[in-house]
Amino acid sequence: MKRYLLDTHLLYWWMTASTRLGAATQALIEQSEIVVSTASIWEMVLKNGKGKLPLPAGAITEGLEAQGFVLLPIFPRHIAAVHNLSCAHPDPFDRLLIAQAHDERLTLLTRDAAILDLGLAAVARG
Repeated sequence: MKRYLLDTHLLYWWMTASTRLGAATQALIEQSEIVVSTASIWEMVLKNGKGKLPLPAGAITEGLEAQGFVLLPIFPRHIAAVHNLSCAHPDPFDRLLIAQAHDERLTLLTRDAAILDLGLAAVARG
């Protein structure tokens, strides 16, 4: 079974049952092992605190784990992997997700054109 790390926007669309996710991506998520970085949860909470992103009621992590998603902590080796990234991407959360996907041998699933345009092997369009 393929293992995917969800980019934050795909995770949010999944959590809110947004039609933006699309049927093909929804099916892929349902049929795969999904990993969620704590960086994505942190990013959503920060945006929520600024009034930019409404979050569903309830505890985020417990809800994700109940759906069978694996939560990935941020380890010191992930920070080192960010430092060693050869790609130029300005967003620190995206850089961390790219580094985590590479370090954990996951495929980062995203619709972010800036990430997809990097042409990285461990990135797929979701």
